[in-house]
Amino acid sequence: MRVHLALAARRAGVPLPSVVLEAAREAISRAFPVPAATVTASGWRSATGDTALLSWSNEPEGHGPPTLGSGAGRVAGLTGHLADPGDVDRLLAAPRLGEAAVRTGGVFSIFRAGEGQVSAATGLTRACPVFYAETAGVHVVGSRALLVHLAARAAETASHRPEIVWDLPALESMVRTGYFLSDETPFRGVGALPCAAEITITAGRRAITVSPPPEPRAAPTSRRATRAHVDELADALLAAVRPLRDTAEPVRLSLTGGRDSRLLAALLHRAGIPFVTATSGHDDSADVVLARRVAEALGVRHSVSRPRRSEGGGELIVPHPRVRTHNTLFACEGMISAYENIPGGTRYDPTPRMSGHGGEILRGGFLQNQADPDPKAIRRRVDALFGRNADLLTSEGREHAHAVASPWRERCREDGPGALDHLYLAYRVGRWHAASRASLLRAQNPVPPFLDNLVVRTALGMDPLWRRSEALIHGVIGAFAPQLRDVPVEGRPWRFTAEARDPTPVERLRSRLRLPVRKGAAPEPGGPVPAGKPWNWRLEPSPELLGLMRAGIVEAHEALKGDGLAAVVDEPHIVGAGEEAPGGRMDVLWHMYTVSVMLTDAFASPAPPDLSSLSIPVPESPSTGS
Repeated sequence: MRVHLALAARRAGVPLPSVVLEAAREAISRAFPVPAATVTASGWRSATGDTALLSWSNEPEGHGPPTLGSGAGRVAGLTGHLADPGDVDRLLAAPRLGEAAVRTGGVFSIFRAGEGQVSAATGLTRACPVFYAETAGVHVVGSRALLVHLAARAAETASHRPEIVWDLPALESMVRTGYFLSDETPFRGVGALPCAAEITITAGRRAITVSPPPEPRAAPTSRRATRAHVDELADALLAAVRPLRDTAEPVRLSLTGGRDSRLLAALLHRAGIPFVTATSGHDDSADVVLARRVAEALGVRHSVSRPRRSEGGGELIVPHPRVRTHNTLFACEGMISAYENIPGGTRYDPTPRMSGHGGEILRGGFLQNQADPDPKAIRRRVDALFGRNADLLTSEGREHAHAVASPWRERCREDGPGALDHLYLAYRVGRWHAASRASLLRAQNPVPPFLDNLVVRTALGMDPLWRRSEALIHGVIGAFAPQLRDVPVEGRPWRFTAEARDPTPVERLRSRLRLPVRKGAAPEPGGPVPAGKPWNWRLEPSPELLGLMRAGIVEAHEALKGDGLAAVVDEPHIVGAGEEAPGGRMDVLWHMYTVSVMLTDAFASPAPPDLSSLSIPVPESPSTGS
C-alpha cells in the first residue's frame, strides 16, 4: 500500500504550520494499518513551504514506480497501479490531471504537487479513493480519510495528536447498508472525491471538476455489431492485463462458480499469462464444484481452502467480534461493516491477485440483479436502496437519507437504467469496494481488470440494458476460451437465454411477488449443480457471539448517549438490540456493532485486542462456512 498526503496553505507563500506536518507524521501509525517497522517515508516541500506532498509505503523496493516520482517541475505519487508504468511521466506533465487520469489504463488515483499548487485525481470508479478537507489555514488531500482528518484537526487545534470528531448524521448509511451511499466519511469535514474527478488547489483556492462519463451507444441489432462490441471489450481487457506477462509468479485467481471470475480465468488463459486458481468453501458447494470444472477445462492448478474448524470438525472457529471489527475498522477506516470478510494484515506479497469483484460493471451495474427493467420498477429499486432499514432511524437520520437519495431519484426520472449503472460505480465500487480494497492493498497486489479505466470506459460506452442481458460477457468468455461454453454457471442461467423464452408459471409468480430465484434451481447442461442457500454463520450466529455483539451495542450506547448511535438510530432499536437483532436483521446488528466499536475506541491503538476466538456450531451438510 502507498499512502499520500498533499497539503496547501490557504494563503500563497505562507509556510504550512509545522504542527500539521508533525501531526501527519505522528498520525501515520493510526492511519496506515501495517506494522510501523515495514513503512518507509518520503516527502517533498515547495521552496516557500506553502505546499507539500508526504508519502509512505510498505511495498518492497523495486515494486512498481517510485513512491514519489518527479518530472515537469512537479512530484507525484500513485495508489494502485498503471497498465503502463511509463504513463507516470505523462501524468506529471498533463495540464488537466483529471482528464488525463480517466484516459489512462490502470486502477489508480494520483497526487501531484508543485510550486504553488497541489492536485489529485480519481479514476472512473474511484476504487482508489481521494479524500479532502479544508480549514481556515490549510487544504488537505490524501488517500486515507483518517490521515486527512487528523491533519486538518491539527491545523484547527494546534495539537500534535488531535481527537477525532465524528460525522454522526453520515453514519445513518453505515447503519442501514454497511457502507456509504454518499460522498461522506465517518470523519467530520472529510469528503470523498467523486468518480472521474480532479481536485486542484492553486494559490489557496480549491476547485473540483468532474469528467463526464461516455454516452452509451445503442444496443447492437445484428451479429456483426454484437461481435464488434465483444471484440472491443476483449481488446480492452487484454490491454489491462498485458503488464502481467512479465510477472515472476503465476497470478492467483480467486475462482467461484459465477460469471465474473470465470471471465478473468478465460482472459488470463487467452493472454497466455500463467495463473493458478483457488476457491473457498466446502467440497459440496456450488462454487467449489463449478470452479473445479472451470479450472480443469483450462488445464490450470486449482486448490480449495476450507474454513477453520474445531478438531472434531463440528464447529467453525471465528475471531472474537471485537477483534474482527478492529481489523475492519483499521483497514477500512469505518467505511464498511464488520459483517464483511476483511483479511488481516500480513507481510506484503507482490504476487498479483485477482477476483471477480466489480464484474457487474460489464453487466449494467445494479441492473445486473434488477429482475424488472421497467422504469417504475427501477424507481422502486432506487427508493429501496436509499430507504433500506430506514425504519430504524431517527427522524433526523431519515431526513439525511432522503437528502442523499434526492439527486439519484431525479436522475432516475430522466434515465433509470443509466442511474442504476452509475449508482453501482459511485457507491458499490467507489465506496464499498474501495473500502474493502484498502484491506487488500496493505498486504497484497490486487490487479482488477474490471476496474481498469479503459475497460470501464469501454463498458460505459455500451447500452446498459444490453450489458444487463449478459450477452456481452458471454461472448467474450466464448472468444477467449470456447471450452467454457458448456460449463454451467452458479445460480440462475445466463440472462439472455432465460429471457429469450417465456417464463414458467412459477417464475411469473416469483416475478410478481419479487421473490428471489432459488440458487442452483435453473437447469444447465454439463452436470448437476448443488442447490440450496449457503449457510452463513454471520447471519446465524451462536448465542455467545450474539450476546457479545448485543452487549457491545448497549454498552456503547450507555457510554455515549446522544453522541453515539442515538444520533441516527431510534433508542428503542438500540436498547432492543440487547435482546434481539432489529427486526430479525442480523446484518444490521453487525452494522450497528461496527459503528458502536468505532465510536468508542476505534483507532486508539493499531494492536488488536487480545481476545479468544469463538466456536460456532456447524449445521449438518453446510455448503459453505464463509
